[in-house]
Amino acid sequence: MELRHLEAFLAVVEHKGFRRAADHLYLSQPAVSARIHELELTLGVPVFARGQRSIELTPAGQALLGPAQRMLDAARAARRSAQLAAFSGEVELAIMPGGALELTRPLLVELGRRFPGVDFHLRPLSMQEWHPGILAEVDLLITREPFPVAEAVVTELLSEPMGVGVPSTFEESRAPELTLDDVVSCAHVRMTETVHPQIVRHWSLTSMTNDLEVERRGPGADGPLQTRDRVESGFGLAVAPASVARLYGQGGYRFVPLVGVPDSRVVLVSAVAGTNELVRAIHREAADVVARLTPLVLGGESSAVDRVVAAAMQL
Repeated sequence: MELRHLEAFLAVVEHKGFRRAADHLYLSQPAVSARIHELELTLGVPVFARGQRSIELTPAGQALLGPAQRMLDAARAARRSAQLAAFSGEVELAIMPGGALELTRPLLVELGRRFPGVDFHLRPLSMQEWHPGILAEVDLLITREPFPVAEAVVTELLSEPMGVGVPSTFEESRAPELTLDDVVSCAHVRMTETVHPQIVRHWSLTSMTNDLEVERRGPGADGPLQTRDRVESGFGLAVAPASVARLYGQGGYRFVPLVGVPDSRVVLVSAVAGTNELVRAIHREAADVVARLTPLVLGGESSAVDRVVAAAMQL
């Protein structure tokens, strides 16, 4: 029994027929039929009961289904691991604060495991260090919107609702949810002038309210921690994704969902011009991790990742 036999068998099951399985495998229908015939000769029993208009799994086919999928998955994983192990070199991966690091940390650990020959240099990036040309300085960036460049390779890691951090003394803190109309009339925490205007514009709702400016109060905040402190002190509310409440919320900080605005995305991004084969492979593996395993269930330990996450959480 060969892997090509199992691949044909599972394709026929998944696509409910030899013709559609052949299209999926980019083979002719006789070639798929030949592989199934060879499989049945090897096993000594039929795996399909063929009718005029349909095919059904025989008891032997039903018994083969689980083991065949596990064998094929194991073979593909072995091939993938061998291919990824061939990559070597160094990659600088920067991480913006407020990037749901408790979710992306396991992803970083898994990427390190999948690329044993690659040295990942993880760099916590402060809000002040962000600028439109940052992707010329690093290979990859974990960030939220706004993205540094319009033309970029983007892999979405997670998406979560947007809301506002509200001082517990504000009447709005008791609302189950708020709208843009509710919050544009409220005072907002002011960002420091050292933060790039693109970030200020996005996270002060200006980009979502037809350039309507909001009132900004208090001393400038240059990151999530200072923003939380300004909110708690009663200077105003601040736009934030849901996970920031878990990361930074405490005391007099209340998170209220904001309806009518797009979700906030955490993405892995690289510049098109700087996306070499290694960086493309990292994008593919990150997408695979998110789609098949999700960062929430991944295990593993990495002191290097822990140090970077701890540093980024303080920005």
